[in-house]
Amino acid sequence: MKKLFTLIALILGSLVSNAQICENWNSFDTTSGPNYHGFTLTYYTVGSYYTSTQSSGPSGPNSYKFGRDSCSMITPDLTGYDSISFWMKGNASTGGTMANSQLILSESPDGVTYTVKETIIPVASVSETKAFYLTPGTKYLMFYYDKDSGNVAFDDFCASVSSVGITETSASAFTAYPNPTRGQVNLTLNTPKNIEAIITDVLGNELKRYAFKASDINPSIDLSDYKDGIYFIKLKSENGESSKRIILKK
Repeated sequence: MKKLFTLIALILGSLVSNAQICENWNSFDTTSGPNYHGFTLTYYTVGSYYTSTQSSGPSGPNSYKFGRDSCSMITPDLTGYDSISFWMKGNASTGGTMANSQLILSESPDGVTYTVKETIIPVASVSETKAFYLTPGTKYLMFYYDKDSGNVAFDDFCASVSSVGITETSASAFTAYPNPTRGQVNLTLNTPKNIEAIITDVLGNELKRYAFKASDINPSIDLSDYKDGIYFIKLKSENGESSKRIILKK
């Protein structure tokens, strides 16, 4: 499963129209050192990764472990990308909680000055997929673990661009809101047409299809059954195709 995930990520990343970089920590171990596939790590010794399915993302084992107070991870150069997503899960110590532990995300335009983007506190002891838009001009992201107790499993990091390579035409263009959304996405069609809406995840897996008539000027779709993350809505009509990226954040 890991190899399949990596292959798909490489294929997607090689296409300009589907520009994306992904890391699933498949080969990370204690011999990887502080620089792993473009990620700069301050914690990379014994105990710095998980191998169990329970502590790994959808792609399967392995995952990186934020297992030491003040350890950090800096991403590869994200120039040209405008959103990121990743899987995480808190692993509390026996009999303890992670109420005061926090994972802090900071952005930098130059790798020198960082500004806090998001603070995840408390760290939940359940699997979560997080997704965020990047501030324009962001070149690097830093993940910093302020540990009170417990550790954080981190997996399936992806950086993406808004466009998935389908040229928006005037005949099929649409707007989608709110974005980010908690579940419901409203669509406004610029030109009434009979259309088909296809929902996919970041790997291109089709999740659901809708059929709308020309009389459905403001249809809506529901993503509330899916986990937080990045999804794509592709509308197809007789005049062409158009796609929008949606961030689901409940």
